Amino acid sequence: MKKMLILSIFMLSAAFANTNKYTDKVVSLYLNKNDTKVQGRLLPTNPFTIVKTEGDKVLLRISGYVNPAAPSVLYFNNKQRIIVAAFSKNAPLKFKSRAKGSANNWGKATIEVWADKQEFANNNKEMLARAKTLYMENCGMCHAVHKENEFTANQWPAQFRAMADRTGISKDDRWLVIEYLQKNARDFKKGK
Repeated sequence: MKKMLILSIFMLSAAFANTNKYTDKVVSLYLNKNDTKVQGRLLPTNPFTIVKTEGDKVLLRISGYVNPAAPSVLYFNNKQRIIVAAFSKNAPLKFKSRAKGSANNWGKATIEVWADKQEFANNNKEMLARAKTLYMENCGMCHAVHKENEFTANQWPAQFRAMADRTGISKDDRWLVIEYLQKNARDFKKGK
């Protein structure tokens, strides 16, 4: 009976440890726990898990797809440039797993990297709703608001950046809005 209880507690804690977390801000990433030089950035609304916490750092497990033409970027799916995390070109990345991809079908990859300890959300629904509100309230001041599905996922970043300085959207929230727009683009396939 005691073994069953201990096993149940262990399984329950393991289940919670692998729960996806999210951030609504860009998070600086480090390759090693004691590094002071930022080697990458995790973008808002993308899922990750916390592997462990040590002092003021957390080890994150991030998954995505790697385009052979851009091996230092993890993408949300295997064909669109929706960035999950991007690293310095010369960063010595050590993927935990990486499947080989092709030019038309990028390979799945997982990496573990460190970040500063902070509060993370358990889902991205509220942050996506906030991104939608920021977009709707700020991007229709000079012209009619473009529908989220008016552009492709690959077109939205340039479209948004061309107008962003004319809006009241803070620089801290711009990637949040871009990720929202890309994940609601006309060619975005949910469930990828």
